[in-house]
Amino acid sequence: MKNTPARLLSAAMTLSVTLAGCGGGSGSSGSSSGGDPNANFNCDGGCANQSLSAEDVTTILRQAITAANNLGTAGTFAVVDRTGNVLALYQMNGAPLTTVINGQTGATGPLEGLAVPSTLAAISKAGTGAYLSSQGNAFSTRTAGQIIQQNYLPGQRQQPGGPLFGVQFSQLICSDVTRANGATGPRPLPLGLSADPGGFPLYKQGDPVGGIGVEFDGLYTIDPDMQNYDADPEEEVALSASVGFEAPAQRVGDSISLAGRSLRYSNTSYSEIVVPTDLAPLNPAGLKSQPSYTSGGIRPGTTFGTGPSGIADTVKAGLPAAVVTGRFPTIGGRPLPGGEQLSASEVNALLDSALITASRARSAIRTPLDTAARVSIFVVDNLGNPLGFIRSQDAPVFGVDVALQKARAAAFMSSADAGSTLSAGGLGGFASSFAAFTGTSLDGSHAISSRAVGNVSRPFFPDGINGNSNGPFSLPFPGTAPGQSWSVFNTGLQLDLVLGGFTGPILNPGSVPNGCTNGAFGSRVKNGIQIFPGAVPLYRNGVLIGAVGVSGDGVDQDDMVAFYGASRRGLDYAGYTTVGDATLGFNSPNAIRSDLIEPQPNARLRYVNCPEAPFSGSNEQGVCVDGEG
Repeated sequence: MKNTPARLLSAAMTLSVTLAGCGGGSGSSGSSSGGDPNANFNCDGGCANQSLSAEDVTTILRQAITAANNLGTAGTFAVVDRTGNVLALYQMNGAPLTTVINGQTGATGPLEGLAVPSTLAAISKAGTGAYLSSQGNAFSTRTAGQIIQQNYLPGQRQQPGGPLFGVQFSQLICSDVTRANGATGPRPLPLGLSADPGGFPLYKQGDPVGGIGVEFDGLYTIDPDMQNYDADPEEEVALSASVGFEAPAQRVGDSISLAGRSLRYSNTSYSEIVVPTDLAPLNPAGLKSQPSYTSGGIRPGTTFGTGPSGIADTVKAGLPAAVVTGRFPTIGGRPLPGGEQLSASEVNALLDSALITASRARSAIRTPLDTAARVSIFVVDNLGNPLGFIRSQDAPVFGVDVALQKARAAAFMSSADAGSTLSAGGLGGFASSFAAFTGTSLDGSHAISSRAVGNVSRPFFPDGINGNSNGPFSLPFPGTAPGQSWSVFNTGLQLDLVLGGFTGPILNPGSVPNGCTNGAFGSRVKNGIQIFPGAVPLYRNGVLIGAVGVSGDGVDQDDMVAFYGASRRGLDYAGYTTVGDATLGFNSPNAIRSDLIEPQPNARLRYVNCPEAPFSGSNEQGVCVDGEG
């Protein structure tokens, strides 16, 4: 639980549900999950997309102000649309201007203890609620905090790390996917994805239309113990602000089980909220500008799926899909000796195959059960240059940036010069640690998947065995070794790669770096790397030619879509029977896969991990065993 004032923790909420013309549900319903049964529209990607009007945004802000007044506090609030456009940024008179980053482990590191503007925290919280959600799932910043910590569930020792461990360092302003200042595409989140309770998605008629973020307690942090239901004032105000725009009870995290555990949406429910009909007024002086995000004022949201939103609907391989407006066209890879590079037609085949694979797969994070996975898919060349992108209809927006991070991580770590490039970029210690830890160098001798990158990026190895030493791409858990230590805000190589691009715009508002990494890396990991599963490197005749990255559903589903989509079986199913190797498709030879690396006895790295009987309407097994297996 966060260190919030006792008077706030004990305060009773006194907000009403009498709101007219607000589009989603109809207010308090007795739901214990934070969702509202009256907001259930049975949507699963096919419902018409909605948008927030300027009047909607004004109502949401006034509800937030009223809730904060009733708690005797003053807060900072952000409202965004589904692709992260800041529709309003509001700061009450007397609200704390800054909040302090605290990973709750006692760690030392460059972000721990850093004071950042409360406006940035509110934007990241609002964007997280919007980016993690869809018509099939509604996740909050509390949900995010549950799935990124060193143990899952947080507070339970001897459990593997959260399934989206590391996702917090995505959606950065330095990314070449998320764009600020009027460019098309998803917008950046100034502090990345947030795990600090106080951010929720907003819905209208079952369709996610944005998010609300609230900050006022002075700590930008996580909840390290999910085994209780401690009240959180920021979460209470944010949920109160969302009245009339509630998430469907069918879709909130409590209704979804991931890796055998129920997710958490909120520690507060709408049944605890009473809304007065007389809402507090909105003071125009409270509307704030923030360089790179908003010039102030209130604006309406864009309609998702249309060109102006940055995500435009299309059809691919006969399936409803989407692209990033005007960006990431399908092209061939950079020339390689012997013409081994990917052609544009091969990239198209890989995208089709992965998209079709996702459409067949049972989703892990969506309801109702047995609906198809919805993911984002990137193909890159061997230097991480994007060669093509496609997105399933209604996939969560966060996966656009993360799919590219995963693909680049797999391509980079599988490269012959990965170790030397890390050294040239001032991060050679991680390459040396990897070599000492695994007995093999980052020299292209192994095909390294994003799952394998994640294996060595945990504060305990093997993952989940508390007290063990850290993996070579991670940092020691606090108290186990001198020097910098691990927290969700100090993950090791992942953060160090992007540290300048992450902190520069915070310390110098308005600056927008051209990439997250320094010049030694070129564009190879331009938006950073991701350290959870969902990407495999691609090969032809044993030569690394690129990678495919997938994000948006359960990590095993992401793994399967990437691997099976690139496999002979997957390509054949998609109708591309003459594309790729006759046995492997574009997958790596078995003899070089990272699951042959055994840092400790009986503790190998993994390559991919695929669900049992993953396809709806089929009992097919062993889908991640290819022709060599």
